[in-house]
Amino acid sequence: MSEEVVKPDPEPGFDKEMLLYDYSKHLLSLALLGLGGVLSIAQSGQGQKIPGVIIAALTVFLAISGLCALSCTASILRSRQRNVPVPRSAWLTNQGAMMFLGIGVGGFLYSWIRALM
Repeated sequence: MSEEVVKPDPEPGFDKEMLLYDYSKHLLSLALLGLGGVLSIAQSGQGQKIPGVIIAALTVFLAISGLCALSCTASILRSRQRNVPVPRSAWLTNQGAMMFLGIGVGGFLYSWIRALM
């Protein structure tokens, strides 16, 4: 008998880069949904009470969030293709995507609720 030790492959849930990749895809979807929602609600009667400058700024924040999430997924794919570690910039752009998504959605909800009152 041989004394070979067989190690099982790690579970996919333990791969930090794949979790970051999936989470970035999720943030990209949320940014696109938020962008569509903001633009749709802004065209309604109550949404037209919100100044256009605020709507424009919030859509820019949501677009930046989507770009950050897309950049994060692209850098993970690039590093996997080249077989190098995922750069720190991927983690930073993911945090940027979360931040801009929060600013965009939170700012719109604040403005919309204020316009309703």
